Amino acid sequence: MSDRTRNGQPRFATNRPADDAHAAERVADAVKALVGEACLHLVEPPALAISTAYFNPSGFSLVARALRGAGPTRLLLGAEPTLEATRVKRLATRRARARMHPALQSALEGHVRAIEADRNLLGFDAPSDGAARDLVDWLRSTDSEGVPRVEVRRFTNGFMHGKCFLIDAPVGKGVLAGSSNFTHAGLSENRELNLGQYEPDTVEMVLDWFNELWDESEPYDLAALYEARWEPHDTRLIFYKMLWALYGADIQREMEERDLSDLGLTDFQRDGAWRAKRILAALSGVVVADEVGLGKTFIAAEIIHEAAIKNRQKVLVVVPAALRKTWKDFLALPKINLPADVVSYDELVSDQEIAGTARARLQDLDAYAVVIVDEAHALRNASTARADAMRALLEGESPKKLVLMTATPVNNSLSDIYTLISYFVTNDAAFANAGILSLKGYFDAAQATNPDDLSPEHLFDVMDKVAVRRTREFIKEHYQGERITMADGVSREIRFPKPRVRRVDYSLEGVLPGFFADLACALGAKSDSLDTVILDEPGEVLTFARYVPSRFLKRSVVQTRLEIEELGGEDWQGEQYERQNAGLLRSMLLKRFESSGYAFQRTVDTMIRSHEIFLAALDEGWVITGDALRQWMATDSDEMDEFIGGLDDETADRRVGPVSDYDLVALRSAVEADAQRLAELRDAAKAADGASDPKVEALIEHLAAIADEAERDGATEHQRRDNRKVLVFSYFADTVEYLHGVLQLAIQHDDRLAAYRGRIATATGSDKAHQATVIAGFAPRTAGGENDDDLFDLVITTDVLAEGVNLQQARHLINYDLPWNPMRLVQRYGRIDRIGSDHSEVFIRVFFPASELDGMLALEERLQRKIKRAAAAVGVREVLPGVKEVQVNLTESRDEIARLQAEDASLFETGGASALSGEAYRRRLMDFIKQTANREALDALPWGSGAAFAKRGMDEPAIVFCANIAGSAEPWFRYVALDDAYGVQRYFDAETGVSRVRMSSETLTCLSRADTGDALPSPENVITDEIYAAAFAAWEHAQGDIVERWNYLTDPANLRPVIPKAMRDAVAVVRAHGAHLERADRLVEMLEAPHSPRIQRLVRAIVDDDGASGRSKVDALDELARRMNLQPYVEPEPRTPITEDDVHVVAWCAVLPEA
Repeated sequence: MSDRTRNGQPRFATNRPADDAHAAERVADAVKALVGEACLHLVEPPALAISTAYFNPSGFSLVARALRGAGPTRLLLGAEPTLEATRVKRLATRRARARMHPALQSALEGHVRAIEADRNLLGFDAPSDGAARDLVDWLRSTDSEGVPRVEVRRFTNGFMHGKCFLIDAPVGKGVLAGSSNFTHAGLSENRELNLGQYEPDTVEMVLDWFNELWDESEPYDLAALYEARWEPHDTRLIFYKMLWALYGADIQREMEERDLSDLGLTDFQRDGAWRAKRILAALSGVVVADEVGLGKTFIAAEIIHEAAIKNRQKVLVVVPAALRKTWKDFLALPKINLPADVVSYDELVSDQEIAGTARARLQDLDAYAVVIVDEAHALRNASTARADAMRALLEGESPKKLVLMTATPVNNSLSDIYTLISYFVTNDAAFANAGILSLKGYFDAAQATNPDDLSPEHLFDVMDKVAVRRTREFIKEHYQGERITMADGVSREIRFPKPRVRRVDYSLEGVLPGFFADLACALGAKSDSLDTVILDEPGEVLTFARYVPSRFLKRSVVQTRLEIEELGGEDWQGEQYERQNAGLLRSMLLKRFESSGYAFQRTVDTMIRSHEIFLAALDEGWVITGDALRQWMATDSDEMDEFIGGLDDETADRRVGPVSDYDLVALRSAVEADAQRLAELRDAAKAADGASDPKVEALIEHLAAIADEAERDGATEHQRRDNRKVLVFSYFADTVEYLHGVLQLAIQHDDRLAAYRGRIATATGSDKAHQATVIAGFAPRTAGGENDDDLFDLVITTDVLAEGVNLQQARHLINYDLPWNPMRLVQRYGRIDRIGSDHSEVFIRVFFPASELDGMLALEERLQRKIKRAAAAVGVREVLPGVKEVQVNLTESRDEIARLQAEDASLFETGGASALSGEAYRRRLMDFIKQTANREALDALPWGSGAAFAKRGMDEPAIVFCANIAGSAEPWFRYVALDDAYGVQRYFDAETGVSRVRMSSETLTCLSRADTGDALPSPENVITDEIYAAAFAAWEHAQGDIVERWNYLTDPANLRPVIPKAMRDAVAVVRAHGAHLERADRLVEMLEAPHSPRIQRLVRAIVDDDGASGRSKVDALDELARRMNLQPYVEPEPRTPITEDDVHVVAWCAVLPEA
């Protein structure tokens, strides 16, 4: 640099990398030379004056040593003019007096944001953090007398474009002025132009310029700007910063767009409707999954109003048959008064062929623009007739918007949700822009994480985009004090009764000693076989051979059938689905026995008759397989009776095969052994018929207590009657029939039950008129009409009354059977815990077989695991139609059952695991920012701010990061697990053979761990040096993982979906034979997409039609594409590759186990 300096003083300074002709140059080196040369010749370090528009710690670190050696330093910051500000003003524009020009105001505000942005973009690592702390130390430094050595001001009276480094000393004055800002880029990277000047007069003029601006400037605490990053922030503020990064834009939009309800809904209903309509607009479908009793119907009404009244579109409402009248009455209410067709699921199926005719309840299917589906979990099985009917309804050239309403989107497995979403998201790559390349793959991965866990935590990133879900606790917390106008026109404060769980213990061992052990043995409790068909001990263990005849097919027959299938013939599921059915039948017998001896005996009697008919058919030379086996799904409802009875009904569509295809001796022997074993079990159970039933006795005692308590608690006859109203639920109609008979006798003879005389009713089966009578007579004020009398106080029912009916006039609910599926209890509970209940408390009694409970649960778990193995044994093939595998909740159900047994009501207060939802986070954030101070604190919180706190329930220390990528709108989250020494946890990846850091990218995993709750006081935030070191180390891995994932998504080859072979073959047909079709290219685009398996099957049927010409196949494919409104695959928005420098920490927290 000899030609750039004279006597050690820089004359010219720029940034230029080294090349063959020049050495590397940096402005930073010139600044160091300027200051160093002055210090070299003076006893006292010279004063320094610096002016710059921008400043960052990495720029300071380049010249830190030189600046520390200087004397008192003044740092002046100012805003540069924007292009808009430099334009010539129009003559008509008059400057307002005493008012800052808008361009200047904007520039100054932008200047502050730019300084804060530089602060926010500090690296999150030890070197960057150390550099920032060194900067603050310098800014806060004082001389020996305690006088600050550095002063910072900001020029706000106008624009400031000049940059300089000026030595202010009695002798040896000098200035380096030009284009360089005091930033890393300005001092070492940008092609800058700076000149050094040492003429005293010239330097003095520059100093006068500086002093003039300095005197007009305001003090600016630059150190505090950086110190804010390390302050011990309120731990909740860190969490809300994460929420703001995730939901801030949506929250602002909602606050701007949300208006009053067209139907006068209360705020929580209006807010739910707004969210639902936003999702509906984006995806043409939404799942409204509010907990039972929160008024999903009103959200639907708001959507219907917009469609039918504002947009003049036709709306169809599809509901269970029992709710059809309820919906019609609701839509006819004066305050609602909305036009819509209402049909039951069965009518949707039966009327499609005649839709649009005078005798149909459906208009032409393409006439509907919006479809509302109540109790939509009824569609979770993709193979049923109602599911086919729904898809047919949604098809057509006229697109339809779909609203699916269900309080229990997860019943048996996470695939329930996938099925529901697939009704309106038919493109598997629909969420590719969010990094979810395959919707099905996403669900499969979530299920594989823990197949026994029904918690949708692993699905949060999709669920938050497709569903609205709020709970009672959510409403009580965020809408406290709000009022709602009920159907009767009365305004009431929103409140819910407190659920109280009461355990009811009973034991059958006294009347049936040893029976459960015998039954468990018969069902395979002691068998080590992993199979659902157990042939080891016929006569002791039931083989269920009658229901699995394919197990006895000769090997040659099986081989022939498989070969036919491989050649494209009929799909032979054979033993696969039958083996699963054997396991389901074992489970069914266990549940029937637990429910009641009567239900068990009735079922076994039916099965014995079935065996006798089967054996008679063998004598005639035929093996009955029964088509019913192909249509039956896992169930524990009344459908079980229809299934077993229908197997051998004389009018049933039977499938039979010749006995010559089977090992007849082995098959007959197994069926005869089962028939004998079933008879033994039935006879043993009948031995207790004359004895008192301890389970019934327990029920009677509790009914007596309820009646007595009602008399004591009620001040009026009206209150006493409501207080003694009881709903008794059983899974099985046989049990309901049995209970009705024994309770009628007890009520007549036991004066403690006198209040129930003549006031008992039952509801089972499909008689909707009878159900409506029972509902209106049991709860006339909440579910009846103006003229309905109060007729019943005790109703015994199956789950036909578990959905959609308003029975909150009642105070008590009794679950007579063991809660095998706790989500059923949530549905039942929703009948009595609804807005508008007059009760402050409601009581849920749950029966438990005290001495047999552990054995029953263990046996059920064993049976279900065998069922799952039966499914897994056939890979991805459908074991039952439309069901790839039967997935059941083992772990979580047992946890919920244990909590119920402990009389813990949390299941009913939170709605179960499926209550996890982004709605609570959104509302908490909205409530938080309503206070101006909170909003300002969020805006002021620097990126990289963190917290450390102990949290109950954490079993490991961990760091949670919320990150931003190059200013993108969507935050990225990572959870990095630590070991006890705060090192990152690792595990061995057997698939790749490498050690990996245990890390999660699931949003809900991160948020739920970072959530401190809103209780006061906030957990103490203490970040030690050890935690900082752990956070830096964890971030290195998290940052690398984010970069790797982002860059993976930048490659179009990685984003391109796998086009199923059926669709590829269809595209080939169109290209070969579609010249006559005007929109052939468009058809190719529509077919060349990752469509659902059902669409693939329809396409395959057309392509493989050997009797059709190529042209007719093209026409059929075109008609199918139109009818099903197939959409082309849309390429995700392209991403630009990034490096680690583009990824920054917005906020982080260390979450530690409680000591």
